[in-house]
Amino acid sequence: MTALPESLTTAALLGTARSAPEFDALHTADAAVELTGDPAATLLAAAALETTFVTAATVPVIRELPSPAPDDDRPVLPDAAAERLRALLAVRSPLLDEWFEVAARFRASYDIVVDLLTVATTDAVHRDRLVALTGARGRWVAARNPEWADLLPPDPLDDSPWHAGPPARRRRWFEALRAHDPAAATATLAASWGAQTAAQRAELVALLAVGLGPHDEDLLERALDDRSRKVRAVALDLLPRLPDSAFARRMAERVRQWLLVDGATVTLAVPERPDESALRDGLADDPARDLLVAAVAAAPLSVWREYAGDTVLPEFDVDDTVRTALTDAALTDAALTEAALTEAWGRAVVRQRDGDWAAALLRRDGTVDAAVAQVVPRNILLAHLRGASPSAVLDDALLAALPAPWPRDVAEKVLTALYTKLTTTRVVRDVLTLLAHRAPFELADLLADAANRTDDLGRLHLFASAADTLTLRKTIHEELS
Repeated sequence: MTALPESLTTAALLGTARSAPEFDALHTADAAVELTGDPAATLLAAAALETTFVTAATVPVIRELPSPAPDDDRPVLPDAAAERLRALLAVRSPLLDEWFEVAARFRASYDIVVDLLTVATTDAVHRDRLVALTGARGRWVAARNPEWADLLPPDPLDDSPWHAGPPARRRRWFEALRAHDPAAATATLAASWGAQTAAQRAELVALLAVGLGPHDEDLLERALDDRSRKVRAVALDLLPRLPDSAFARRMAERVRQWLLVDGATVTLAVPERPDESALRDGLADDPARDLLVAAVAAAPLSVWREYAGDTVLPEFDVDDTVRTALTDAALTDAALTEAALTEAWGRAVVRQRDGDWAAALLRRDGTVDAAVAQVVPRNILLAHLRGASPSAVLDDALLAALPAPWPRDVAEKVLTALYTKLTTTRVVRDVLTLLAHRAPFELADLLADAANRTDDLGRLHLFASAADTLTLRKTIHEELS
């Protein structure tokens, strides 16, 4: 039991009516003298303060109430939508991203702010959107709980997390700076390059993919000479995305030197072994075909404007100047095939995000791989799918690249093809999943009808599940309307 000063014990024994307690000898005297009310209650409160201080070894202080949270003028999230969010979060539903997009104009009611912040501490995928939903009140609450400090977006102008924070907090601050001022983020990383571990350098250099530009070239060239293979690999992934860089010019020159076109003849002049400069640029000691393909994949696509001659490079126009497909018959070295070169062009298209080239490859071949499909402009994709045969329209790579919402005519064409054409269960499953998440809501009845008409139990389940998902999406939109 903690011993209290004699002044308190005397007052307690004699009674406050006969002996007024004195607080001067207390450790908590400043707080005790501010107590008001019934003398007996004041005595007990002062004893509690002193006991708490002696037990916890801290001085109680009187603090001013904080300023109230700023107003949030957004409409309050409807109750039905709030309950839907709880259900989606409980099962980590793939519809959460769509829910947050539709709910962007709302704020959470104050009674669920703490619940949402609690979920945000363990859900890194949806953390920022959950905090945004809680709005100004959520940020106000999070700022007063040290355990929720990481929920608050970092201030890119306050670099204290970069110098003193744990790795996760340093990374998040660097991402915030990168979004705010990409060049400043690059300069910050360059200044502390030697202080980072190899793993940290690789992780932070990878973040330069957001906001990548000419301001990153010097640091990426520096990364090419790093001792760490992982750091070099990240740099070699990013540099080809800068078609005007010195790296791209080096690769373009290698293409000019290694792929010689003379009238109707294409000759390979790839060296037996790459020189030190080529090795530094990531060209391994591989067969001639692989070396050339790697160089083509890393070179700017503009280099192909320099090649002409319809007999060698059959034309399909990209800005009326680019020639693409090399014919097997024109090759003097069988090590290079049109398929290999097409693969290299595809990698270059993805790196350089060149929609014209992606569209040209689609027009030439009738299909492209999933990565190239993501670069094809939406209007080109739609035109291609509208003109495709019922079998060709079930191209899951192209359909996956077509963002929502799908036009009704395209969605109906895909659904009809799924129902009438024989195809693998994988294609049916994958395409139905896309339909469920991207088709217009009115197709739900058609999906349900398709489920009722099929004799295949496996397909019945897939069609019915897609219909349920589409119906649920419709409900989500109605609850947030």
